[in-house]
Amino acid sequence: MQLIQLTSGEGNMAEFYIDKSPKESGNHLIHFSTCESLPEKDGLKYLGSIASYDGAYKEAKKTFTEINACKECAAQYATA
Repeated sequence: MQLIQLTSGEGNMAEFYIDKSPKESGNHLIHFSTCESLPEKDGLKYLGSIASYDGAYKEAKKTFTEINACKECAAQYATA
């Protein structure tokens, strides 16, 4: 997976969440905090304020094995 910086400049971070329950595909989806289809808070795990999607993915891998990006807010990172 390619490391992609979300913003330029030092100290710029984005907040990420992941679904606690897998979707029909078996994947837990990573969302940006600004996602319009962000599930209710009780169905999410906060991954943190992180500088890149790659960093959020690595953080999510500590808890979940099957992970993908939300196609609504992070489509450029989704894998099929």
